[in-house]
Amino acid sequence: MKHIGNTLLLAATLFSSAAIAENANDQAEIEALRERIDQLEQDLDAKLEAMADSVESQQTDESMANQVHLGGYGELHYNHLDVDGVDDRELDFHRFVIFFGYDFSDSIRFVSELEVEHIIASSSRRGAVELEQAFIEFDVYEGTMAQVGAILMPIGIINETHEPPTFYGVERPIVETTIIPTTWWSNGVNLIYRTNNALRFDLMLSEGLKTGESDPFNLKGGKQKGSFADAFDFAVTGRATYTGMAGLEVAAYAQYQPDLDQSAEDSYAEEATLIGGHIIYQLGEFTAKGLYARWDLGGDAAEAAGKDVQDGGYLELAWRPMEALGFFVRQSAWSQEAEVDAAQTDFGLNYYPHSDVVLKFDYQLQNDDAGNSDGFNLGLGYQF
Repeated sequence: MKHIGNTLLLAATLFSSAAIAENANDQAEIEALRERIDQLEQDLDAKLEAMADSVESQQTDESMANQVHLGGYGELHYNHLDVDGVDDRELDFHRFVIFFGYDFSDSIRFVSELEVEHIIASSSRRGAVELEQAFIEFDVYEGTMAQVGAILMPIGIINETHEPPTFYGVERPIVETTIIPTTWWSNGVNLIYRTNNALRFDLMLSEGLKTGESDPFNLKGGKQKGSFADAFDFAVTGRATYTGMAGLEVAAYAQYQPDLDQSAEDSYAEEATLIGGHIIYQLGEFTAKGLYARWDLGGDAAEAAGKDVQDGGYLELAWRPMEALGFFVRQSAWSQEAEVDAAQTDFGLNYYPHSDVVLKFDYQLQNDDAGNSDGFNLGLGYQF
């Protein structure tokens, strides 16, 4: 409205100048009025330009806000366990994670995840600082995307979605931290194809595992985590996921590792193949989950060590009678060595004071092959 007032002022001034010129015929006063008119015109132009710049700046700020994405999660654990007759109690802020994303355009996006584990990372502490995701995602064609960078492996239930409010139990399911070495990410390229929001296919080419000479069949210890990763032989991973029925998810996955020691030399560690799958079905207040995964390691050395087959699975049943409260029971069994059959039972509850904040309690029971670690766990988790 200010520029309208200035326009009226300008018109009034012009009218006054005409009247004065007609009545006074004073050339000096006419020139003074002309200078005043010129100044008013300049002031009006400056104000209009400032208004245009302000509108443009506001539009730019809104666009930037839509392009930048922030999020994160964290979890605090208290473990009170009897480990084979020894009392073990520990309080640990296990994870602090920040997500950052940026949309370069409607078809090109950046995704990242930075994690601090156990609060302090130093040569004398157990903590770690890890970049668990950092990739560019491209829309290649309708329904087809490509991810390039450090990517979470498309395997299991927990590996890609592990924010505390999304699962039961203080600790992640033990089969998905032993047989499937969650959290597991690698440098590579992942191609994704979706059909009608019912089927999704992933095909990933990435760095492989590299196990050490001291324990060449410790697959979890072979994660290179994208840091100066040896890439003599790449791993190939595939997954198919079906979500075409309400409440149902079915997935099958496989991975082939050509050489577990990532060298051209013969060694104890040869190829390895992982096959697995899971099913999740939610019906009203009830949810059932089942997962199975199996590694087959090649070579006589793996067979002689009794570690040529490493497999495991679990079944979980959950009941959530209200939004703020859910109960679960989970039975897990796994084996990483012949005639060593570990088992663990977990049961407990999640309480949600907010949909993105959870308080957890569970009790665990293990057999001797699992370590005979019995006791309870308490946890606080959040996501945003």
